[in-house]
Amino acid sequence: MDVELLDRRRSLEQVRSGFRRDPAAAPVREELRRSWSRCVSSLPVALSAAPVDEVAVEERWDSSPIRRALPDLVEQLRQVAEEGDFVAAVTDETGRILWSTGGRTMLRKAESVNFVAGGRWDEGSAGTNAPGLALINRAPATVFSVEHWCEAVHDWVCYAAPVRTADGVPVGAIDLSTVWERHTPLGLATVTALARLVEAQLPATAPSRAADRLELRLLGSPSVVHRGVPLLLPLRQLEILTVLAVAGNADLDTLHAHLYGDRRVGSSTLKAEISHLRRALDGAIASRPYRLALDCDVDVLHLLADLRRGALGRAAELYGGQLLSASDAPFVVEQRHHLDVALRTALLRDGSPPELLRFAEVHPWDTEVLERALAVASPGDPLVPLLTARLDAAALEP
Repeated sequence: MDVELLDRRRSLEQVRSGFRRDPAAAPVREELRRSWSRCVSSLPVALSAAPVDEVAVEERWDSSPIRRALPDLVEQLRQVAEEGDFVAAVTDETGRILWSTGGRTMLRKAESVNFVAGGRWDEGSAGTNAPGLALINRAPATVFSVEHWCEAVHDWVCYAAPVRTADGVPVGAIDLSTVWERHTPLGLATVTALARLVEAQLPATAPSRAADRLELRLLGSPSVVHRGVPLLLPLRQLEILTVLAVAGNADLDTLHAHLYGDRRVGSSTLKAEISHLRRALDGAIASRPYRLALDCDVDVLHLLADLRRGALGRAAELYGGQLLSASDAPFVVEQRHHLDVALRTALLRDGSPPELLRFAEVHPWDTEVLERALAVASPGDPLVPLLTARLDAAALEP
């Protein structure tokens, strides 16, 4: 084993520990500090796999400007992956993998964490990773070992480069990944060179959905990313986004009722909030009725779709907490209850111990969920002691 690489990993492990104590003082490059800081309140390090969104993946790959610009890219990546035992992937502008391949060993590793077609490897879904950083910063990125936010890929090193239009807007990213012990500077050089080849072949007016893309993470610690840039919005504007993203549209009276109920709040107050939000989104709120005039990726909608498809594991992973827990807006309260009940019902029926425990971390006094987790756990399941302790603590709650 390369001693320098081992020392680098050990040093990074100490940096991670220091970051938890004092993020500002941790000796880490700034792009990584910013990424960890965005992840710390919204994504558990124990996330075992990225969520998967398989809807229209083949169609998006067929129409991908990256594929169309360099048709033999697939063969070049396949050759590199198989000869070097890498996993290779091409994403769209949101970080969703549209195509992937790999050498025998890395392909199995990739499948275990959903680094496959449909896997969502944007930062908001999978934490700090190379494709996510490349798309956010619009520059090539290497993420080595424990620089990844999630423990599931701490044994990886990933290299990614964005493919950008002439005006600098990413249309996707090219990635090569392998185990950290096999780190090589050639990894980043290879994906960067391939990305530049693709860019040289892009038409001057290559389509880019990233130019009008909004990512909403409303479960647990909320986050909003517009055009790859995080936005800090007040609760009321988050509530407006929730209504428009989940309900689709609303006229002024309906939106007022969804947000305020019977409270005596003038319509001018709501109009002012909408105006501020429209300005934050560069005008991407249409009116009559109010609606979001851009492509929107919403964790709430993904969770509901997963439940409808019976993809309970993915739904449980998406559930990082209740929907805007600080909100008392009638629409949000209703949707929060609906989500909690739907997921809880599915988990009590078919959930595994880890999935039930994840729900119990948000609802620690739900003894029925903890009892169900213990009932379906095998005697040797390592979660049994933790579940037993959680159940005892819940039972003591008056």
